[in-house]
Amino acid sequence: MAFIDLTDVECQLAEPGMQDFGVLQKPVLGGSINKVDRLGGGHVLSYTVPPKAMEPDGRRLVARCQMAKRYGVILEVPQVDFKVGTPGLAITVASAVAGGRYVQITGATPRYAVRMGQALNITRNGHRYLYFTAAQVVLNGSGAGQVELTRPLRTKLLGTEAVNLAKPVIEGWIEGDNFSWPISMQRTTGLQFDVVERA
Repeated sequence: MAFIDLTDVECQLAEPGMQDFGVLQKPVLGGSINKVDRLGGGHVLSYTVPPKAMEPDGRRLVARCQMAKRYGVILEVPQVDFKVGTPGLAITVASAVAGGRYVQITGATPRYAVRMGQALNITRNGHRYLYFTAAQVVLNGSGAGQVELTRPLRTKLLGTEAVNLAKPVIEGWIEGDNFSWPISMQRTTGLQFDVVERA
């Protein structure tokens, strides 16, 4: 599937969020409230692009977004003021895992510190899944260690899947039935759209 790569597009405002398919069970006559959790539910990203002059940048950006509306989009996940450092470029999942919130990784920079709340991608069958880390972990001298995620895995892993800590992205669809590009009388266009992760 040919998703449109918009990772080079400037961001003025980003609003990341998460979908939650669980439900709260509230007793009619009072008492403890329980949550029934359901697996699944990726992330969403509301993305605002700063105004661009229509010629030529705005025109080109609108065309790319028109294609992204139809074919899907890849956007960088902003991590404002967060210094990723040099996590390594050949990080992989170290062993098979059927589910849960823990993943063993290997191939990272030795002693790299994966920080709490840091974004990452795990790629399975060409699909980049977006996750965030639940706790800090300092990898060992071989660049391996166990990473805890804030949410359960949404697919089982066989091992050797690529892990991207350097420049994580959200891969998904522009939500809504329509896509519009307002043009101001100053000959600029400002775009805003919501991207929902595809799984």
